[in-house]
Parts: sequence; structure tokens; C-alpha cells
Amino acid sequence: MYIMGISAFYHDSSAVLIQDGNLICAFEEERFTRRKHDNSFPFSAIQHCLQYARVDMNDIDTVSYYEKPLLKFERILETFVQTYPYSLKTFLKAMPEWLGEKIKIEHIIRKKLKFKKNITYIPHHLSHAASSFYPSPFKNAAILTIDGVGEYQTTGLWRGDGTEIAPISSINFPHSLGLLYSTFTAFLGFQVNNDEYKMMGLGAYGKPSYLQKVNKIITVKKDGSFQLNMKYFGFRESFQMWSQEFEDLFGKPRKNNDRFTQRHKDIAASIQAKTEEIYFLILNHLYNNTLCENLCISGGVALNSLANGKIYERTPFKHVYIFGPAGDSAAALGAALYAYFRVSTSKSREKISHLYFGNSYNNSNIEILLKKNKLNYEKCNDTEMIQKAAQALADGKIIGWFQGRMEFGPRALGNRSILANPQKKSMKEKVNVIKIREQFRPFAGSVLQDNVHELFKVPEKNHESPFMNFVFEVQPGARSKIAAIVHADNTCRIQTISKTQNPLYYRLIKRFYELTGIPCILNTSFNLKSEPIVESPEQAVEDFNKTSLDELYIYHYYSSKD
Repeated sequence: MYIMGISAFYHDSSAVLIQDGNLICAFEEERFTRRKHDNSFPFSAIQHCLQYARVDMNDIDTVSYYEKPLLKFERILETFVQTYPYSLKTFLKAMPEWLGEKIKIEHIIRKKLKFKKNITYIPHHLSHAASSFYPSPFKNAAILTIDGVGEYQTTGLWRGDGTEIAPISSINFPHSLGLLYSTFTAFLGFQVNNDEYKMMGLGAYGKPSYLQKVNKIITVKKDGSFQLNMKYFGFRESFQMWSQEFEDLFGKPRKNNDRFTQRHKDIAASIQAKTEEIYFLILNHLYNNTLCENLCISGGVALNSLANGKIYERTPFKHVYIFGPAGDSAAALGAALYAYFRVSTSKSREKISHLYFGNSYNNSNIEILLKKNKLNYEKCNDTEMIQKAAQALADGKIIGWFQGRMEFGPRALGNRSILANPQKKSMKEKVNVIKIREQFRPFAGSVLQDNVHELFKVPEKNHESPFMNFVFEVQPGARSKIAAIVHADNTCRIQTISKTQNPLYYRLIKRFYELTGIPCILNTSFNLKSEPIVESPEQAVEDFNKTSLDELYIYHYYSSKD
């Protein structure tokens, strides 16, 4: 049985294909259109799913969509009525898109995809819940879904048991922790649904000195339930996330190109602190309702890796699973899996411990590409490539690393990565210059799972974090060894690597460890500012040519600018 899951029309549109409950392939639309966080209907991603599986739409049994469009449209109409006449301008601007495409999902699937079989619509937060629980290793788990907004729901507490997912409680729009965080993201001059992680990084340079003011705009109960004071927000009725009262409270907003002041850093630290406070109140309430030590989290707020790293010390949960993408792209997988378990008698679930579900390419085409671009190159086997790359990293070179199948989601996990030696603090500045990024932004580390406890304060010796969704404090004795990836608050976002998850990448880090004594390398996505991660060899070569990257390793080919 083939089921295709689709998410579209908000951000990070994607398509996935499962067969008998097992994930075969998964693609985000942005990788093909080259529009970051592309929200258009994922025609390209769908086509790549079909090509990878060597099937066509006639072979698909069900298409499962990640939310209920009519219910979402109902919420938009209700919001317009409640906020009229202030919302008239935004309502009129939104209507053509809604009446043109967003509400006509069945028409698109039937007419443009020529699909004649079953279509299911799974509620947005249920898709999120399924995307984290079904791929997890847990038979039973407490589940939290938390984001900006789905149809009405912004927060959901659930219980997972076998293949059943049951709701416990929820919070609805306009009260949203995701929208609260995004309001501050916009206020600090960043882009909503794109730059929230930048604000999280900025907050490390500040102090939560604005917490008293933040407390005026949101009321929080002991169980973590909350209400926004809507007089401070404008996202229901205008094109601006905040109101004039918000400005009166926090001062003038930062414009996109303004320099960062201490006020901006302190505001970022304050909203991060408030977010964590609410997050942990909710999670502790969820534990008290389920008495289960296993936890699954999904939704955009689940990408707050700084908060995630504190779950183990701030809640009773002992085992936490957050599927890599966590946001709307993963909801396509949740929709597909939920549809499958609704009709299947199977109780068997596939644990997903890696995200390499995209395209791969063959060597012959790559050699043609390298010749076309007049690059000096050598062909080498895996052992030779590992030795060359590890030595280059040990020597302080910055390399492009393009191997295997593309990752699904926002993180480069060792197949579409820019890699560097983490030892010298100056390496952070060099890599940020290559990527044309703000200098305050930190980098993640890929670390051998067997050695993770030597460098980071993890909850258990062989802690698994394959998706790079957790930030942990760096061990005091290790901070000078990996100075380039130690953030201002002495933390680092980590990806653990084992032999089974990514054998080639594991071998690279292992060889680097043998050369330097450091079982960890700096890993960032292979892309430049404002562009998606590279998907094809052509894109990798293009970025290699227009940056100061020293070397490129693309399958069995090595190219150097020396």
C-alpha cells in the first residue's frame, strides 16, 4: 500500500511517500524551486517521490493532506468578523489566494495530479502528533504539539499507545506560543517562519531583563495554559505582528539592517526565557496526566533546540524523541502515517533514526559536471576520500561535503554539509563569512555518539541526538578543544553520529578524531544566506565556485582550489 503525504500553503511545503507504513522518500519543495521555505503546492517534491519509487499516481492508494482546509478557512472568516473593520485590508488581500488555491486542495489533486483514488484530510495538530509518535521507538508516549496555528489549535497534549493517538487537552487561536515567539522575531527585524532560530542565538548575548514587560502581554497558569493579551498584538487584523501598545511597552522595533544593541539582545533573552517557562509548565502538566517517561514533541516550537536540551533537567521525562523537521514539512509524514494506521491492521511501526530520504546522484554525471566547470579534480575511493577530507579538516581547511541521499528537513546532517575544524574560535568567523551570515550566529557540532559525554553535558553516556534538535552545555574541560562551536552561553547544538546512521560520515569524524584527538567537527548546511540547502551536484559546484571554500568532496570526486 502506497500513501503520499502532502503539506502546502503555509511554509515548508513537502511531499513524502510511504509503503506499508515505511518511509521511502521525503522532499521539501524548496530544494527544487530554490525558494527558501517555499509554501507553494509541492508539485516538484511529488514528482521526485514518484521518480524515486518508480511509480506513478495510479499506483498511489491514498493521498493524505496535513490539515482540513475548510476548517482553517472557517477560522479565518471568524477572525475577520471578530476584528472587523480593522482586518478588512488583510482579509481582502488574503481572499484571492484562499479562493484561488488554498481551499481547492481536492481540485488540485484530482485535476493537476490526475489522482482518482482516496483523499484524506488529517487535522493539522493530529498530523504533527503522528509525525513524532509513529517514527519514535516508544510503544507508549506523552505527546506535545505546539506551533503557530493549525486550523484552530495552537497547542495539543496527547497520549500515544501502540498505533492509537488520543487527545488530552488543547489551546486554540489566537493564544499561541509560536505566534508569541514570532512576534518578537519580527519585532527584532527578523523574518517570521524563517529566522526564529536567529533570535534564539541572539538571546545568548543578553539577559532576560524584559521579563516583567513580557509578563504583561501573556497570562500563564500553573498547568502551562496561557492567554495572550491581544491589545499588544496585531497579527489577527493587520500585516504587522504587534500593535502600537506593544511598541509603547518595548520601544521601537529594530529594522532589518540596524545594528544589534544590548536592548535587542536582552529582549531576545527575555522571550526565550518566557518561552522556556511556559514550555516546561506544559510538559510537567503533560507528565502528570500521562505518568509516562517517554515524550514526543512536534510543531514549529519543537525546533527550539535550546529549550529542548533542558527537558531532561526541568521535567521528569527520561526519553525524548523529536522528529528532525518537526514543523510543517514533517506534518506531511504524520498525515501519511495516520492515514495508514487508520486503515491497516498492522501494529508494526518503523523507528526512524536518520533523515536521509532524498535524492542521490551517480558518479558519471558528476565527472561531466566537474569537467564542464573546468575544476581540477581527482577520483578516489571511500578510504582515500576519508583520509584526504580528514587531513584537510585537521589542517584548518573548510570543505564542502556532498554525499549519499539528501536530508529531509532544515538540518544538514552530514550529506549536504559545510565542514570545518572546531578547535579554533576564529573558525566560526571564517565559516560565517563564507555563508554570508551574521557573526553572532553559532554552529552545530557532529560528534561520535560513543564520545558525546566527553564533550557535552548529556543526560546519559551514549545519548542519541541524530537530528540536531537539542542544545547542551559544553563540558568545561572541552570548551577550548571545540571553541568554534561553543556559543556565548557555553552551549552547542549537537548531532550524534553512529556507524549505522551514516557510515561514511562516521568514518570521516572517526579519522579526524585519530588525527586531532577531537571526536567532533563543525557542521553547517551547504548553502549561502537566503538559499535552501543544495540539492543537486550543480548547486554544490555553483556554491563552491562563488565562495572561499577550500575543497569539495562530491561522492567519489575531490576538487581543490589550490
